Amino acid sequence: MQNDTLGSLLGPEADPVAAGWRLREIAESNQHDGAGLIAELLQQPGIVGRSDPAILGGLLHLIHTLLMRSDTGLANLDPNQVARLHDILPVGASNKHLLLHLLAMLRSQESLALLIEKMTSSPPRKWIEAAQAISPLMQHLDWKTNWVFPQILDCLEFPSLAAPTLDLANYLVRSGGVDPHPAREKLPVLNLLLGEVSGRLARFEENPREFGDDVETVQATLGEAVALAVSLCDTLSLIGDPSSIGKLNQTIDLKHRRVQCEAAGALAKLGDEDGKKRLLELTKDPAARLRAVHYADELGLGDSVDESVRSDTATAEAEMSLWLTQPQQMGVPPTSVEVVDTRRLLWPSFTNPVDVHLVRFEYSFGDKTYSNVGMTGPVVFAMSADVADMPIDDIYAIYAGWHAEHAEIFTVAADQFNAAQRRAMEQFEKHLNQLGYESIKPALLGFFLDEQAGVMTAERDGTACVVVTDGLETIDQPTAGRLRPLNPGDLFNLYKGRKMLRTFNPSAGIADFNEPDDASNDD
Repeated sequence: MQNDTLGSLLGPEADPVAAGWRLREIAESNQHDGAGLIAELLQQPGIVGRSDPAILGGLLHLIHTLLMRSDTGLANLDPNQVARLHDILPVGASNKHLLLHLLAMLRSQESLALLIEKMTSSPPRKWIEAAQAISPLMQHLDWKTNWVFPQILDCLEFPSLAAPTLDLANYLVRSGGVDPHPAREKLPVLNLLLGEVSGRLARFEENPREFGDDVETVQATLGEAVALAVSLCDTLSLIGDPSSIGKLNQTIDLKHRRVQCEAAGALAKLGDEDGKKRLLELTKDPAARLRAVHYADELGLGDSVDESVRSDTATAEAEMSLWLTQPQQMGVPPTSVEVVDTRRLLWPSFTNPVDVHLVRFEYSFGDKTYSNVGMTGPVVFAMSADVADMPIDDIYAIYAGWHAEHAEIFTVAADQFNAAQRRAMEQFEKHLNQLGYESIKPALLGFFLDEQAGVMTAERDGTACVVVTDGLETIDQPTAGRLRPLNPGDLFNLYKGRKMLRTFNPSAGIADFNEPDDASNDD
């Protein structure tokens, strides 16, 4: 009979909604432990194999969380039970890599042998999952290298495992745990593999459809290929054999800045003059600058680096470019970047003043352009909404509001208002009516410490806008005719950011936001 603890979770007829609530109940009850849930699942392997893969993924996440947050959970965990659960799960179950992570966390000879066995018999689907699975081996050195190497090098034949495997080997070399490099005997294979992945990336640059038509699939496949190219360049630089120079020269011709930089660094380390020259050239490219300067310093080429690329402004432009280049952002470096303003401010989450840089970036796509202003300093980030035409003071404010985290600063959506919140919102609506706003629709009720503000969509003088008011201060931003207008959450960020910056930086050049300006109506 199916165990009551997992009653609404297992079997082909399980209701995903009910299962979600049951997972939450288990997590909040503090009456269950991860090892116990694993044992229960192993008592009914047939039912587990026929269960909804998505529900099982949620259950695996819960088991992993319970074990990781318990002081004694891992100590009582049997690695063989973890491996058996990995075996009985259906192929499509998500979060299976979390079981591999648990095996790596145990760091015993038995658990690591099982880890390698399961990785090769059922490799994680994504390289990022594989990297997470074996990450504990780079966070702890209380395991013996021969428990893992050279056995784990069999993982090089699997695309999702190759990069994390090499990263682990490279980490051991750098930490002084291994000499010579554990993959040295695989050098011919590594050179061949770099040639293959470089060729594939070159074909992708000529035809982006090389990896498919689906954007998510293309990004995942490209990310995996780039990760492998980077790991291979690093590995070959550490092995230090001249036979790798030919394949590295093939790689350095790719357009991808990160791959170029890794190949140039590897060639420079091997004493190749063209590699050194290319590395110094990359220090002038914002998207590659930070890494190229680091490698140049590491290789004793720092005196040849132009001092201008080490300035705070150049660093801010490089940080913005690198952030934009990440796959989860734009995926490619911007056409241009420029710091448009810098201020030293007291900033949310920081005790002391920090330098905050506003960086304008632009992408040119033939006859179309995309531009915006992001921030670097306390954090690197760019809004999806277009803030480029806002006053500089307001750009600082909207990013400060976005970055602020506090238990007493939050919003409640209109469809979740209680009676008291509806009454508060009605007062804000009346105030906006008096100011001449029309077609008012509540969006959010914002709480800022002991103050409240209503955020709405509305029209003013026939123009659609978002507007926020606390009864004293009112700010609106037009949405009509904007490709990427501010949404209600963005406007609340602007509201609270204004308050914070003018409170904590009264003499730092922040404008008095109580005065009306072109972008707002303050009364």
